[in-house]
Amino acid sequence: MTYATPTDLLIRFDASEIAQRVDRGVPRLITSQLMQDATAGASLAAYPLEAAGRAQAAMVVLQRALQDADDTINGYLSARYTMPLSPVPAVLGRVACELARYYLYDDQVTDPIKDRYAANIKWLGEVSRGTVSLGTDAASGAEPVSSAGAELVTSAPVWKRENSRGFI
Repeated sequence: MTYATPTDLLIRFDASEIAQRVDRGVPRLITSQLMQDATAGASLAAYPLEAAGRAQAAMVVLQRALQDADDTINGYLSARYTMPLSPVPAVLGRVACELARYYLYDDQVTDPIKDRYAANIKWLGEVSRGTVSLGTDAASGAEPVSSAGAELVTSAPVWKRENSRGFI
């Protein structure tokens, strides 16, 4: 299950920023337009062969970051919810995009992106513990199915009716 697509990531963040993060070559050949065309699945025949090849490699990097984000989200949510979630709350798309962006920055992450990552991990932890709910899906109004149920555990009773004969 994917929470965000490459197109979602480009819509949420600037395409030129994402292009810079996924182009691992020097000099950088991937432009924002090339990145948009590659994520949309458009033909890359109009671009130079080296740039088109680099865009295909960049899509692998982008898909890996999105998969890492999905795996992180699933790791937290599987403690509380039955996976896969149905319906998927829209908030998870935002979280997946922000986590993927953090993963794309690798060792050059900036403080604002690091802070957003930390806030999302904290939020996922709270969802996992049940202190925050995923809420309802805006489109259907349905709440995700939780696998956590109420459970009552007690020890042996201290007082029994049979032991109180003659007392009352």
